[in-house]
Amino acid sequence: MSYKVLSMTGFGRARAALGQRTLGVEIRSLNHRGLDIKLRAYDAQLAPEIEAEILRMVRQALVRGSVAISLRDETADGQGGGLDAARVRQLHKALDGLRQDLGLPGPLDLGTVGTFMGATKTGPATEIPPSSWQALEPAMATALAGLCGMREHEGAAISADLRQRLINLRGLVERISEFAAQVPDRAARRLEERLAALIGGNPVIDPGRLAQEVALLADRLDVSEEIARLRAHFDHLATLLDGKGADAPGRRIDFLAQEIGRELNTLGGKIQDAAIAVLVIDGKAELEKLREQAQNIE
Repeated sequence: MSYKVLSMTGFGRARAALGQRTLGVEIRSLNHRGLDIKLRAYDAQLAPEIEAEILRMVRQALVRGSVAISLRDETADGQGGGLDAARVRQLHKALDGLRQDLGLPGPLDLGTVGTFMGATKTGPATEIPPSSWQALEPAMATALAGLCGMREHEGAAISADLRQRLINLRGLVERISEFAAQVPDRAARRLEERLAALIGGNPVIDPGRLAQEVALLADRLDVSEEIARLRAHFDHLATLLDGKGADAPGRRIDFLAQEIGRELNTLGGKIQDAAIAVLVIDGKAELEKLREQAQNIE
């Protein structure tokens, strides 16, 4: 089973010819923890059956994201000549007179007039009966395809960035592993030097006891388990980015990022070494960038 890494950000648009009217369809999606769908019809009244079919199509195509679906009557735009110049002049004159009466600064621009024209639009809303679904469905499919295409394109870019972050993290952890292997020996030498300084060369400490303390110190500084778990997390992350495993990997990648962060914190806490501390900080910085990108994945 394979899949493509998808972004949760996208946009799609299409038009449907419903008899003598044209209905515009726009679908936008942004990041969201789940799938949140909002459907709004402007200048149109949708039959419940139409709403149900639209929601069904979206749920079949998307898994996560905040999705806003807008349907708007674009009959005038589609015919290319719906501007009522006389009404624009009349409304401009009325609004400008009101502006002067209220003592508001001018001038009055066409954007304000256009806003009032939309707010005061008259006429009945376009009724979209269940029988219109046959004409509306292809437009919905086209808009959804555009949205999914954009999500796929952005998902590929995000996936490439995540792969580079993963390569960087692997390299940092391998360097930590190399340095960590030398830490117990250095710590043992420091312990022996301190004891020698304290006893002034008098052999009052049992060599066997010293060897036991060195062994305990080496055990406390051993991070081989943390390194092994980090490598396993990296392999799992690589599998998800390769499109293998479960669909909609965004949540899994976010979970893995949390686990990687815990292991890095454990490494930094176990080994009080300046060189390793720098590498752990660099690893956390890379991980934070990875987590931010993962928030955009479906």
